[in-house]
Amino acid sequence: MDSATFRKWLIAQGCHIEGYEHLQKREGHQVLRVRREGRKAHIPLPGTHQALDPRIVQQACAELGLDPSQLPGPQSRV
Repeated sequence: MDSATFRKWLIAQGCHIEGYEHLQKREGHQVLRVRREGRKAHIPLPGTHQALDPRIVQQACAELGLDPSQLPGPQSRV
């Protein structure tokens, strides 16, 4: 799943995206801060249309209390 699709899915699930930050003073990947119902997650983003590591997607879903089986696309992706 690419990062743009994942962001859109998070918003559709009621998540609030707070913003981006860099891991090391404007260098490296950006980290997306997401909140949902008192839970929060920090998701590293490689680029707008680059594929996310399925482990990152699974971890973010667990931290936010979301069901990863509801992700868009083929069920074999995650």
